[in-house]
Amino acid sequence: MQSLLKQTRAYGLIKTEEARGELSHAYLLLLDDARNLRDALKTFVKPFFSCSEEATPEEKRRSALIDNETFCDCLFFPEIGKKFMVEDAERITEESALKPVEGEKKAFVIADFDSATPAAQNKLLKLLEEPPEGVVFLLGATTAYPVLPTVLSRVKTIEIPPFATEEIKDCLARNYGGRYEMNDYELCAAASNGSLGAAQSTLDSGAYKQLIDEAFSLCLSTSATLPQIVKKVGDTKRKKELLSLLRILYRDALLLKTAEARAAGKESRSLAKKISLKSETGRLQTLANTYALSALVFAQEAISKAEKEVTFNAYFPQCLELLIASVQAKGK
Repeated sequence: MQSLLKQTRAYGLIKTEEARGELSHAYLLLLDDARNLRDALKTFVKPFFSCSEEATPEEKRRSALIDNETFCDCLFFPEIGKKFMVEDAERITEESALKPVEGEKKAFVIADFDSATPAAQNKLLKLLEEPPEGVVFLLGATTAYPVLPTVLSRVKTIEIPPFATEEIKDCLARNYGGRYEMNDYELCAAASNGSLGAAQSTLDSGAYKQLIDEAFSLCLSTSATLPQIVKKVGDTKRKKELLSLLRILYRDALLLKTAEARAAGKESRSLAKKISLKSETGRLQTLANTYALSALVFAQEAISKAEKEVTFNAYFPQCLELLIASVQAKGK
């Protein structure tokens, strides 16, 4: 995860500000990955203590202590598995009045800030606006929507966009080694919607095999079989992952169909190489043969609409059925 984070513009910004001595006293890091958010905050707080490169024994020591959440001048909130409450804000207020032990800075890292109660957020406002000398804050959230506007106005927001499928696949391969096939990493990365944590959870649960079968069954359904298939798969807990896979399937089918339309030239071969799920070329070819080119193009727009509706708690089975039916209506 750390290698992915260090390649982002958000991390580059922090490092640039560190080099210039212009680090702000309060940041909000947005990363749509609840599983890895706390670890991401550890990566982003290290530049405040000049230990991100681990070039010297002292830097390695500080870095290791931060990773273990035992560095005396870098305090993490809340306890793992709990929400940030008023009591946590009160403790931070007390701790902020104490001088750093080892250096000139004391950092307060608050994970899952989007789940913090409004009362707890309000309790931090004065500190965020006028912190004691040397005190810095790094808040982490998967989304900014639950964060109070008064908090947002007092912090510098930095956002990490979704990672590319190839980046996630390579990261999974590094982390899991030979435990799985490369095709498995490929499928989980494609279903992740740009979230490493989602890919890891899908891989760990083994759900990726079922997800890919469900996605293909939806794409290859008919108007007669669609309601029954939706009834079977519509109660999935992996809504985002299923929609993300549908996007990939339609996109790969579009690439195949476009490559065929352009015959056997270099451009055609180049398009075919861009397919994300090469292990599923057979079923993708069937999908490409099933739909008109216009329908495959339209599918991307339809999925974007469905993703927005799901974000705002639309009834997923109905949303799913309307999505597939709208693509089918564009022509087979």
